[in-house]
Amino acid sequence: MSVCDSNVVSFVEKRRKMTENGDTSGVAILTSGGDAQGMNAAVRAVIRYLDYHNTPVFSIMEGYEGLCSGMIKQMKWKDVMGILSRGGTVIGTARCAAFKAREGRQTAAYNLISRKINNLIIIGGDGSLTGASIFKKEWPSHVAELLEKKKIDKASAELCSHLNIVGMVGSIDNDLCGTDMTIGTDSALHRIVDAVDCLASTADSHMRTFIVEVMGRHCGYLALMSSIATPCDWVFVPESPPDSDWEEHLVRRMKNKAVKSKRFGLIIIAEGAEDADGKPIKAGYVKDLLTKHELDVRVTVLGHVQRGGQPSAFDRTLGSRLGCEAANVILEGLSSNTEVPPCIVSLHNNEIIKLPLLAAIDKTLAVKDCVKKKDFVKAQNLRGTGFSKKVDLCRVLSVTSTKPGKGTKQLNIGVAGVGAPASGVNAGIRAITKIAAYNGHQVTVFHEGVDGILSGTFNILLPEACEMWSMYGGNFIGSSRTKVTSENVTAVKEIFKKSGIDCLILFGGFESIESSLALAKADPEFPVYVVPATISNNVPGSDFSIGCDTALNAIVGAINTIKQSAASTRKRVFIVEVMGGNSGYLAVLSGLASGADAVYIPEEHVNIDTLQCDAYRVMDKIAQGVYRGIIIRNENSSPHYKTDFVAALYAEEGKDKFVTRSTVLGHLQQGFSPSPFDRCLAAQLAHKVYRDIEKRLTKPSFSADDVVVVGIQGSTTCFTPVSQLKMDLKKRVPLSSWWLSLKPLIQILALPPRIHSEKVSATDACSHCTQ
Repeated sequence: MSVCDSNVVSFVEKRRKMTENGDTSGVAILTSGGDAQGMNAAVRAVIRYLDYHNTPVFSIMEGYEGLCSGMIKQMKWKDVMGILSRGGTVIGTARCAAFKAREGRQTAAYNLISRKINNLIIIGGDGSLTGASIFKKEWPSHVAELLEKKKIDKASAELCSHLNIVGMVGSIDNDLCGTDMTIGTDSALHRIVDAVDCLASTADSHMRTFIVEVMGRHCGYLALMSSIATPCDWVFVPESPPDSDWEEHLVRRMKNKAVKSKRFGLIIIAEGAEDADGKPIKAGYVKDLLTKHELDVRVTVLGHVQRGGQPSAFDRTLGSRLGCEAANVILEGLSSNTEVPPCIVSLHNNEIIKLPLLAAIDKTLAVKDCVKKKDFVKAQNLRGTGFSKKVDLCRVLSVTSTKPGKGTKQLNIGVAGVGAPASGVNAGIRAITKIAAYNGHQVTVFHEGVDGILSGTFNILLPEACEMWSMYGGNFIGSSRTKVTSENVTAVKEIFKKSGIDCLILFGGFESIESSLALAKADPEFPVYVVPATISNNVPGSDFSIGCDTALNAIVGAINTIKQSAASTRKRVFIVEVMGGNSGYLAVLSGLASGADAVYIPEEHVNIDTLQCDAYRVMDKIAQGVYRGIIIRNENSSPHYKTDFVAALYAEEGKDKFVTRSTVLGHLQQGFSPSPFDRCLAAQLAHKVYRDIEKRLTKPSFSADDVVVVGIQGSTTCFTPVSQLKMDLKKRVPLSSWWLSLKPLIQILALPPRIHSEKVSATDACSHCTQ
């Protein structure tokens, strides 16, 4: 049952009547195992989604410990106010020895049945979910024994005859097989990358090498991705141990950096890293090894810092999406009165899917077994096809030397930036430069975009010159909005001939698309690649663009600050204008990640009735004791209802209820140090482009089909000819956008369920979701 299902209103009414009559069972949520940023977003989503659907929902405090001791509390919408931006888990997590015994699990079953609960949503790791699976298998016997002991009555036994289990994986290690990302991983990467960026300045000042130990007892994902996102020289992960002579190679590499006066060395070690013989590789050992060779080395163990702090925008949206889907799975079972197969809701190919619980856990445990058996190839394959490719990319990026040509022609790869700035482009340029050098080729960069091309401003970029670029936003080679057109394409091609490039990579947004279309129509003489780089995330052919995640985090960070002001001064509503052009991506995702009350985007018609209805909704919310409101408006959501107009309307309608303020975030959305997501996306796209260049340049001639956009679609990297892109060129947007389906969740999660009021009909309460 979708949140926009046409039957949602009648279902909500049905649930309300069943709840009033006591004819329905409840749903409980618990968090278990290690905490992870984003858990609170998932807890909030479950509670508010179920409350919206008139289903009794409970929180189990302190994980399985609370389940066994009966610390179970019924929750309502207001009980999860203000937790979206908090790290950790507000309902607590604790180890529980009692739950490991059957007697303890029977006590847990009694605590649920006595409250008419037979639906359990669990956020945790593989250990927590394994315990839940055992609990479900035993459930019928627990019900029978409790009934026989007369601890429960027959009606309760019949109502709770089976146990529905739905899991979400909360783990900063990203160690569940079958999911692209687990709750908390992205935030942990933020902590690691921020720490390394800080260490870079002090290391550079003293010409030091820093060894950074990160979490990852059985999974090297954090170490691997943070090494791709930073100027790392060596990384140790459990799934890919170094060669037997690694000490010699490591010492040689770090001493070579010192000889060449490279001021900063970085080694990242996963806490569970081992050599090929199973001997642990610890930071202290590596430090002693390098110190013996007169290198100045320091060790930083990040520890639980990686679990702390506010969740990233990605984890807030992921937790919200998973929480709503977990609740929806339970509701489907309740609506059909059927038992729900135990499952895990997870992110795969940018979609929320259901995985069989035991199968996912067994596959995850198999990775640990493969590492123990030294079957590292299989271990990497079980992690997913992309894991081994990330290992290869990391090794290429960590090499500082340039390989001589391998008996083949040295390639000259052209790079330019066309369009507005986007954080992460520097990481992409660095990656393609280092990858090319590793394979004996070179990169020629054109400065200031098409303007620089036309003026002949270009030079060869050496890998050592861009070693530290991944840490910085903007575009160090410069960019401009000037495009290649039918009028200047001949002059552009002449400059390309003078530069001697064999292919061209354009980093940018729709200006790059339009430029590549002009090149495609002018008999291309070599392949041209557009790497999507725009905060608007409006490039067709890719789910994500470089820079959009950094912009999203900048927006969410700004709204967090605004919300504190709104809460401190009480009864204040902010109208926040964000960028995006004709794409509502930033508005919708920031609305979901920040708990906005309403979002206005170009893709949906905005009229005066919509604005007034939302203003009244905010008034109702404030009347119920919620003393702030956030309205997000895309800059092009309406040619008439501008930000000032919207602010004036809210001010007039709510003049006796709240104070209205407006703010335009502007170009701060383009700034900031690039997020780990954008750094890694840029590096991986550069790697994919290079591999395609090697194949495509074997062709005897080139056509318009060799002018392509490289993009991530689901978990697949696609190369789509620009002439075949499905887009509205006038509006500069793709014809379809995956993120539009998330918009209905915003008001469901942000506004109190007015359906409980006798003065408001169910149809009125759900009108925004069913329009």
